[in-house]
Amino acid sequence: MTLKDQTKLLFAKELETMLKTIPMDKIRIVDLCKRCDTIPQTFYYHFHDKYELVAWIFLYDFSLIYGDKKPEYSITSIKRNLIQMEKRKTFYQRTYTDHSQNSINQYIQKFNIASAKAAVENFYQTKLTSEQEYAIKYHSYGSMGLFNEWLNNLSSITIEELATFQYQHTPEFLKVAYQNYSFRNSKIFK
Repeated sequence: MTLKDQTKLLFAKELETMLKTIPMDKIRIVDLCKRCDTIPQTFYYHFHDKYELVAWIFLYDFSLIYGDKKPEYSITSIKRNLIQMEKRKTFYQRTYTDHSQNSINQYIQKFNIASAKAAVENFYQTKLTSEQEYAIKYHSYGSMGLFNEWLNNLSSITIEELATFQYQHTPEFLKVAYQNYSFRNSKIFK
């Protein structure tokens, strides 16, 4: 792991610790940096704001599952991703309830749609049709709604059930595209 990534992880771990007792909107970069024994300039070298750090944490967790060289989109990979997110459940609960313009909910929604579009266009070597775009958005909005219920214990759905349901309801054209798409080589991780 590079020194740059180690520094980002330091900020990520401390933000996660802070969120256990402090609401997201009350966290200040100055306080985060003091706890990390560094200066704000170091933080701003890596991130524009705390919301970009939250997005980086999501991408970090996502990359642990989907950052492999060999593409995989299956019930198993979705389940592994949910298990990874469950390890930081309090973090995701606290950041997910933030409804600012840079909320993690909006970020993940945009991420899901952008990565789906990229996968489809890459695999089929053609521009996305309007119908495909609507299907992607419909799937993403529904998946995120169920994810929110699971995350906040508003439903009795288990990780296994959520992963299975999400996979089974992924549009077929998107399943095929995801099963042949290397997230590692995409712009997402650059």
